[in-house]
This record gives sequence, C-alpha cells and structure tokens, in this order.
Amino acid sequence: MPPLTSHNASRMAYNMASAMASAMAYAIALTMAYAIASPALAQELPPVPRLAEAADLDPDPALVQVALTAAETGDPVFPYSYADGGIGPIIRVPLGASLAVDLDNALSDPTTIHWHGVAVPEAMDGTLWRFDPVMPGERFRYAFPVEQAGTFWYHPHFDTARQVDGGLFGALLVDDPAAPAADDELVLIFDRAMESHESPRGEAGHGALMGGWRINGAHAPLAFTARGGAAVRVRLINVSSVGYLDLRWPGIRHIASDQGFLPALQTPDRILLGPGDRAEVEWLIGEEGFSVENQPFSLNGGETWQAPSELLRVAVTEPAPAPDGLPWPFSGAAPSDDPPYSDIVYVFAGSDRTGEWFINGEQFPAVTVEAVPQGSRPIIEIRNHSPTHHPFHIHGNHFEVLSLDGQRPPYARYEDTVDIPVHGRLRVRLFADNPGAWMTHCHILPHAEEGMMTVLEVGVPEGPPRGAP
Repeated sequence: MPPLTSHNASRMAYNMASAMASAMAYAIALTMAYAIASPALAQELPPVPRLAEAADLDPDPALVQVALTAAETGDPVFPYSYADGGIGPIIRVPLGASLAVDLDNALSDPTTIHWHGVAVPEAMDGTLWRFDPVMPGERFRYAFPVEQAGTFWYHPHFDTARQVDGGLFGALLVDDPAAPAADDELVLIFDRAMESHESPRGEAGHGALMGGWRINGAHAPLAFTARGGAAVRVRLINVSSVGYLDLRWPGIRHIASDQGFLPALQTPDRILLGPGDRAEVEWLIGEEGFSVENQPFSLNGGETWQAPSELLRVAVTEPAPAPDGLPWPFSGAAPSDDPPYSDIVYVFAGSDRTGEWFINGEQFPAVTVEAVPQGSRPIIEIRNHSPTHHPFHIHGNHFEVLSLDGQRPPYARYEDTVDIPVHGRLRVRLFADNPGAWMTHCHILPHAEEGMMTVLEVGVPEGPPRGAP
C-alpha cells in the first residue's frame, strides 16, 4: 500500500465519493424504474391538469368566436388570468376557419393579445409599433382567418415580461383535417412562475433557471396515466419568460414543430424548447411507463452538469403491446440549399451582467427598420455575439432554417422561433408573404424589453410608426 500522503488521501476521498454517488444514482434509478412501471406509485403524484377549451359562441362552423377577459386575480403567483384564476383556455380552430376573440380588459393597466406563430393582419398582432393597446375597461375584437395548422399560443405584447410571467397566456390549436385522430390528446404548457422575482438584478436578469417548473399551472412533477395500446398526441408549449426546456424520455417521436407537421418523423434523443417554442410528439403507450425528464440548461452555455429532474411520470393501465405510429400527414420536403449571400444581417449583442441588449448596436425603439418586398424570400443571417442563448422570433411570417453554425438541418425545418447558442450563427429563408411591420426579437422577454428587438417591414405598411416600446 502506498504511503498516505495528502494527495493519496484526496484521491481516496474522491474515489469513495464517486462510488457513493454511483451507488446512490443506481438506487435512484431502480426506484424510478419501479415507480414508472407502477400505476399505484404514479398516482402518488398529482395528475397533470387538463386545460379547459374556450366555448365557441357562434354556431357558424366557419367562424370560431371566443370571449376572453384579462383580469387581476389577487394570487401572488399568477396575479393575472384570462380564465378566472387559471391558465387561459385552449382556443381550438379548424384549419381554414376564421377566429374572432373579444378581449375585455379588466386590468388596471393596458394590455394586448399577440398570436404567437400565426400569420395575422398587422392590426391584429397585438404590438404597439403602429397601434394602440387595449386600455383598462375597453373591449377589442381580434379577428382573422386561420390558414396554418399547428400548435400556437397567445399572450400580451404590452409590458410583456410582467404580464406573461403573471399568468396571461393560453394555447391556440389549429386542427389539420388531414391529421389522424389519436386515442388521446394532451396539451402541456410549461412555465416558471414569478421568474422576474428570482434575479439579483430584478425582473431583467436571468435568475435561477434550474427548477420550479409548472405544467398547466401545477407544480411538477406530475403524473399522467394512459391505457396500454393507445396513441397519444402531445403538444408541448414553453411559455416561460427566460427558462429553457431540455426534455428527455425513451423513444422520442417528434411529429411537428412551430409551423405544423414535420416533413418526416424524427427520433431525436432530446426536445429543446426555448421560451416561446413549441413541439408535438407522439407517445405509443405499451406495457411499461416512462418518465419525462428535464436536463438543467443554462442560458450561458446550454446543458449543465446537474442531474436531470423528473417533470412528468407516465404510467400504464391495462398494459398491452404498443401500437404502430399514426399516419401523420408528413410532406417529405427536403431542406433547401443555403446560398452564399445574405440579404439582412442581425447581430445580437449585450450582457446579462449589464442588462443591456442590442441588435446591430441599436436598442428598441430607436432602430433601423429593414424592408423586403412582399412575396420575396430574403436570406437573413443572425449572429449571436453575446454570452447567452437567444430564441430568435419573427412576428407575422415564418422562415425555413437553412443552417445553424454551418450545419444544414436533416429535414426542411419551418419555424417562427429558433434558439441561437452562445456565439452561434443562424441562417434562415424568410417567407415574406404577410405585409406589415413585424416585431423581430429575442423571445427571452427581459432581453426584448431591454432593447433586443427590431422591426422588419414586409411590403409597404400603412401609416407612420408610433415608435412605442
């Protein structure tokens, strides 16, 4: 045996600690394996709440009419609500119908509704560059045709970080008649309440990003029980102001993203959702359950060393062989080539230490407005020169991802919100079909409010800019 020097003692202590950590991890794994295979243990967790759907107030099948009231709740966690203290109701619209939403503002502050990911007329987009907010006591009707199927969401674009963090959000689901009917559909809205209160810099900082997740308003972890042999369509929406979801579970089947169904089924090992991002997946329930875990993710570099946390435990009743995947209407589209030029370049810069954020050296609203012709397909390059991730989001129009850090995606990827890693470079082709002046910004909401937002004009919008934040 070698002499017990300080170095050897440290080495022995390290080996013992590693062995103890490995044994503990193994014990935890065994416990989790037993738990997720057992419906009885899954029931020890509270069930994930099912979200209510908004009532359609018009019998015309070509029109969905909904009434929403933005009100104060008195709840210190979710002080605002569209639904008497709960998460905003699911608004469900068939593809090709029109949607009319009457918003009554019962808040003491102005507000708006932005339809995240939806190509709406500019006057319906809920932004203040050219239009006024809905004042306290006022009613405003948002009305527009719905021409893109997918999973979207709605939220204010006035005092955005505070009002969204306070509970003003909900899911907008546009159903594609070509999609098969699943045995069950689960809508999961992920949020971290009171994010603005966690940062040492106040509401503008990053704060603690590692825990405190809620699903449909309830503290995670939660339980979901499904019948063996069932195919479940799951819609995932991250409405957090600053938090990233890095979701893992066995056998991921990714079927849709921001702008509807993917060109083909994807089977990644993770689903990464930045603030504002969405995805749809298919769960083929068999004889054993599983756990949906979240790998802690830092804005300053991505995946961290911490152990993952369980968000949702899926248990099985009436175990049976897993069904085949459903015949989703995949297009089979191949990714486009990335040309050797850019029409627009946006440089994201700033620091979470100063709370100042810039696009091309400018802070909203004192920005240079880029303009492209309606019907054009401009190439936009976004360079992240900052020490944090940024989810890049464009209003009113969507884009195809051409490359990220020089890597072409394996499929035609159509999005409206995409994460750009630290010092990353994103290149997209914009489908500039919807005329108007559109907010273009980071969807970490404090970043946008501290300057990381600009305006992109498609066609020739009517009226002068207001220049309001």
